[in-house]
Amino acid sequence: MDMNDLSKKEVREKIALDFTKDGLFELAEQTIRGNKYHVFANAPKNLFEYFQFGLTHGEWNFISYEGKQYSYQETLNQAAGLSHLLINEYGIKKGDRVALAMRNYPEWIFSYIAITSIGAIAVPLNSWWQAKELEYALTHSDSKIFIGDEERITSLEGLVLDIPRISVRSKRQDFKNTVNFERVVKPMDHFPKVEVSPEDDASIMYTSGSTGFPKGVVSTHRSIISTPISWLMLGFIASSVDSGAGQQIPEHPCTIAAVPLFHVTGSHSIFLLSVLLKRNIVLMYKWDPLEAIKLIEKHKVTTFSGVPTMAWEILQAHKQNPDIDLSSLLDLGAGGAARPPEQLKAQEKEFPDKGAQIGYGLTETNAAGTNAGGSLLYERPTSAGFPTPFLTSVRILDEKNKDLKTGEIGEVAIKSTSNFRCYWKNQDATDEVLDKEGWFKTGDVGTLDENGFLYIKDRIKDIVIRGGENIACLEIEAAIYEHPSVLEASVFGVPDERLGEKLATKIATNPNMKLSKEDISNFLSERLAKFKIPEFIWIQVEQLPRIASGKIAKKEMREEAIKELGV
Repeated sequence: MDMNDLSKKEVREKIALDFTKDGLFELAEQTIRGNKYHVFANAPKNLFEYFQFGLTHGEWNFISYEGKQYSYQETLNQAAGLSHLLINEYGIKKGDRVALAMRNYPEWIFSYIAITSIGAIAVPLNSWWQAKELEYALTHSDSKIFIGDEERITSLEGLVLDIPRISVRSKRQDFKNTVNFERVVKPMDHFPKVEVSPEDDASIMYTSGSTGFPKGVVSTHRSIISTPISWLMLGFIASSVDSGAGQQIPEHPCTIAAVPLFHVTGSHSIFLLSVLLKRNIVLMYKWDPLEAIKLIEKHKVTTFSGVPTMAWEILQAHKQNPDIDLSSLLDLGAGGAARPPEQLKAQEKEFPDKGAQIGYGLTETNAAGTNAGGSLLYERPTSAGFPTPFLTSVRILDEKNKDLKTGEIGEVAIKSTSNFRCYWKNQDATDEVLDKEGWFKTGDVGTLDENGFLYIKDRIKDIVIRGGENIACLEIEAAIYEHPSVLEASVFGVPDERLGEKLATKIATNPNMKLSKEDISNFLSERLAKFKIPEFIWIQVEQLPRIASGKIAKKEMREEAIKELGV
């Protein structure tokens, strides 16, 4: 069968039927919180069982970090030792919250496994947060204990003093109410026995909105586990159609954790999926594209998944350092933000042996949503892919929550067992986006084609309304990226007394390339209507600023622009 057959929704469903008859992918219908869903009938019922699944691969290397290797069994033994400590020394019980914040250290993975395996609720915090943000989340989540590295624990000195700490990779010994991870965690060969059901809460992941404090996204064991299993199923479906397309599963899979583990791309598509794939995870202390390609060569990395800017920077770093061997790299994927079509075209042309991947999902969907790769993506470079047959459903809604027709643009809504249960302590916010039938309104604007491929047009809040005209920032960014001198671009709106908003953009140029405001304006005038051309343009040689997940910091740049313009 030709890979292009997967472009048809009915063909995808027919192929999926064969995979879902028995084994790990077998489906059953089940009622969850009043709504019927297809669920994986034979999936592990909780994360403890999920992590035991990794033992079926035999002995294998799971984590590599700065010269040290941890086998999968060693990883579980470290987590088991921590789980006993949490129960015996800190009285942690099923349902208690345990927070963690640190760089991408092995201890992050040990902690997540330990916490969720005893039925406690993992609360991964943004390691880029300042002290007050960490304090808010610790207090809001009612966390009983905090596990953090030296930098995070130092920032909390004098705050939330009633919460004990376990310090990770810290040389300081003077922290109050704090013990050192290496000294108190002793590897053990078994976990405490705790009865945990699929619908018990497993994590609270904080996600920042456009205003106010971040919201705590509560997910169950089933909702978390469903996502990596569905990704694995999609990989097998693609491979069954064409062994040279889709996400390939090599004999010795290896990936890089370049995005933070507290982000669903890091925790789900890198960490959790690796358990199913028998995949080695190479942890990066800090993102650096040159260091990344050196790690790819050293560890023979086979797959990369990060935000689009990271995927692009890997390609650019290799162009500048062609002697570094990237022949082991089979797939170069991206998610968490839209991938500029020009970048995909460049990857297809310059690196045809590196399969492109795209994934669309949110913290509230545990990263589940839509996916595509290989020729399917190259033929639809603006697509975010298609949902997993029978497991994930996507609708496009108008302002009255009514379904729109194929090709019409509206708000994207997603329904699946991967959806979150609620926002922690915020029923009003939950009811605003999650309806009684289980549909989650994403806040993204998009459209579906006749074969079920999703196209994201923008975030609702990123739509610029100029004189009554709705302008999608992504459309303008895509046009700017076509200019050969442009490395990165971010488009946003700034207030205007007469028009409501005007368009602005900040652009980073490719190395040794020159670009002027007039160059960009003239270039865009041949591609866009006049009202879509940004009136305010900033050009720089440095890369655009990032937020913790590695995405471009659009919100911060907009605030800086407003301050500079005095509007």
